[in-house]
Order: sequence, then structure tokens, then C-alpha cells
Amino acid sequence: MGVAGGEVTVTALTHRGAVRSANEDAVVMGALTVASANMTLPARCVLPVTEPVILAVADGLGGHAAGEIASEHAVHRMAEMSPRLASPDDVDVLLKNIDEEIKDHATQHTEFSGMGTTVAGLLLNTDGNFWFNVGDSRTYRLEGTRLRQLSEDDSPPLPPSDDGKPVTTNFITQSLGGSGSTAMVPHVGRDHEPDPSAWLMCSDGLSDLVTVAEMERIIAEAGSDEGAVHGLWQTAMEAGGRDNISIMLARRV
Repeated sequence: MGVAGGEVTVTALTHRGAVRSANEDAVVMGALTVASANMTLPARCVLPVTEPVILAVADGLGGHAAGEIASEHAVHRMAEMSPRLASPDDVDVLLKNIDEEIKDHATQHTEFSGMGTTVAGLLLNTDGNFWFNVGDSRTYRLEGTRLRQLSEDDSPPLPPSDDGKPVTTNFITQSLGGSGSTAMVPHVGRDHEPDPSAWLMCSDGLSDLVTVAEMERIIAEAGSDEGAVHGLWQTAMEAGGRDNISIMLARRV
């Protein structure tokens, strides 16, 4: 159950990484969106939850400008609809509409065939806190110093790693716009834990390169949310930074 009203503090960073020439990730924080950015310091904002607030990261797929267009469209539509999202069903419908809109755009512009975007985030309103995702971007609940994954990866299960490093795959089974003729089915659920609450959302540019245990250590030792988000980004960069990196740390009180 959530606390009626209150506010959420959000700290976010999105960056192209060490290898990619452009950033095809995007983020949304209520009415605010950031796309095609190359941030080296986190941005922090405080949003009242007197009306519904959506928070999410989107990881564009398809190469060239296609992924950038898909992720930017997704976050803009989420920002536009944020105040009107009263329930998990509203989130489900919105994500399905975005999926169709991206598919329609790709149909009209053949150079963008196959474009899509993953998404992972939260809807916070006076009725509670709800998580959602499509693809392999992730939402974790921060419980003390431990991270518990809420989102459900749309990717094949992989065997455990022998060296303790994250086991990764580039193959996902669905995305917004990129699932072909297969019906896209969003994952949406309620976070039943009471507030105050904290969550970490990220694209796979972080989770593919930094273990959950290492994320937990960085957040615990950082001393501030800005320090935690910057430290997570820096660790992913030092691990090769082979993909775009988007990170969002949110705390609702």
C-alpha cells in the first residue's frame, strides 16, 4: 500500500557509454523527459505525488537513429499521459498504444524497420506504487542495502556464471515496437511494500556489466543518491561501457 500524496525524489543519469557514438536511451520523470543526452553528472528533482507520476528508463533498439526515435517517442508519450494514469490497467493500455505507434512509424518509414525500445519503470499515485516493464531494462526495489528485482526480463534464461560476473544476452523476446507480429504483453504489478520506498531503474548498459552485489555496495557506500548514481555509471564505464547507460534512483516518502 502506498501513502496518499507525499513526494518522490528522483536522481537520474543517461549517457552514451564508452563505445557507442550516440545515446539511444531516454528517461522520463513525470512531465520531464531526457533523450539523446550525454550526462556525466546526475540530475535530481523532487516531484509531488498529488497526481500520478510515471518514472521510467527506455533503451532504444534498432541501430542508427531508429532506437533513438523509439525511446524518445516512448518517454514523451509517458510524460504526456502521466497525470491520467490511475491504475495498472492504464499503464498496460498506454504501453500497448506506444507499441502500435512505433510499429506504425516503422511501417511508414522503411529505413526504421525493426525499431523498438525496452522500458522499465514505476507509476506512483495515491493508490500505491506499481512497477512495469517490457524487455530487459530493470526495476529493483531497494530494501535496506539489498536490491530485489521487481521487473521480469524478456530474455532467455542463462546458466549461472562461473566467475561471478553478470551473464548477459543481446536477445530479448519482446519490446515496444520491435516484437514483429507477436503480441506484446507488458509486465505490470503492484509493489505491496509500504512507503517510504526506494527503487533503482536501469537499462542493461548497467545491469549487463555490474553485478547486483556490486550495485548494492556502491549504493550503500555512496553517502548520497547523486553519489550512488554517479558511482554506478562510473563502474559500468570502467567495466567497458559497451552500451548506453541509464540509471534512475527514486525515493518516495
